[in-house]
Amino acid sequence: MTGRVAASFAFLFALAQPAAAQYAIGVGADYLGYTFDDGLGADAAQLFMVPVAVRLPVADRLTFDVFGAWAEGRVEQDNSVLKLNGPVDASIKASYQATPWALVSVGVNLPTGNSEHDSEEALVASVLSADLLGFREATWGTGFAVTSSVATAVSAGGFGLGVAAAYAARSEFSPVAGDDLTYKPGNEARVRVGIDRNFGSSTLTVGGTFISYAQDQADSQNLFQAGNRIRLDAAFAFRAGSGVWTIYGANLMRQNGDLTVQILDSGGSVVDTGEIQTAKQNLFVGGLMGTVGLGGGFVFRPHVDVKLQAREEADGNEVGSGYLIAAGGDIPIRIAGAELFPKARVYFGSIKNVAQDDVSMLGVELKGTLRTSF
Repeated sequence: MTGRVAASFAFLFALAQPAAAQYAIGVGADYLGYTFDDGLGADAAQLFMVPVAVRLPVADRLTFDVFGAWAEGRVEQDNSVLKLNGPVDASIKASYQATPWALVSVGVNLPTGNSEHDSEEALVASVLSADLLGFREATWGTGFAVTSSVATAVSAGGFGLGVAAAYAARSEFSPVAGDDLTYKPGNEARVRVGIDRNFGSSTLTVGGTFISYAQDQADSQNLFQAGNRIRLDAAFAFRAGSGVWTIYGANLMRQNGDLTVQILDSGGSVVDTGEIQTAKQNLFVGGLMGTVGLGGGFVFRPHVDVKLQAREEADGNEVGSGYLIAAGGDIPIRIAGAELFPKARVYFGSIKNVAQDDVSMLGVELKGTLRTSF
């Protein structure tokens, strides 16, 4: 969830950052949909989302970011359409520029979304949560949470070095409609180190992030220990013609997790508990983005990337492994002092089902973001 909120802010604001003393508001309309060949258990999956983000500078060094969204997810299965819709969790983040080289932030996740899912809504959430597909929202509600972070950077010998650390403390919530079950996601800690250097008009940036989780709990009992995650990434930005191009790559490695299961007798009573290992996963994303002049003051920003997922269950099965190729871009447009970013991309890929068969999929992404500052 932390990553999804961060991506939402980046989507609405990072395209063209305003000056620190300016207020800003961004409103979007996002659609991402896939169709699947037979064998996956679902015929199609879509997500439509309307995100809204506001940036409020309240002092020279203090800024508030507020995010909210309405979303509807759909899964088509055996001529039926399953839905999960409503507002998602809202978030508020306060950022304080403690020194020119240090930023302190505190973010709050507000439980405004629908966290209590019935069986159909849970199935939609399960499909949308597949990492390979890249949907921005999957659960709608994850309970109250507070995330604190600090980041600092220094410059030495032509290099820029940055270090950041964050800790997210999460509360329990009820995930099942009509059931008293409580679920508490494990707290999350992450540390990131990044380094960059300029080479003439080009810049190379590399970084690494380590993420660790406490145990998830159901009704105050340990349920799931997520495996540690390690992310390595690199980007090379260079000038070509009148535009700047960026080649990037990132690799996210997730270790096996441990899931606690109950062993029942013939009467349904718990006689013992045990643990099973959940899948380990490696997810790589690499691509190219840049700028192409169209004339008349317009530019096209192409974006092509490939996503490769290697996923291995404890029994050696590779359910969920696959690839996804995406191509498209956006055209920034200025309208009466505001900025409009229409974007379109197409997707083609394949994913392994429970029978270890490769199932083909096609997708399309349509986005529009309107952003203004004052």
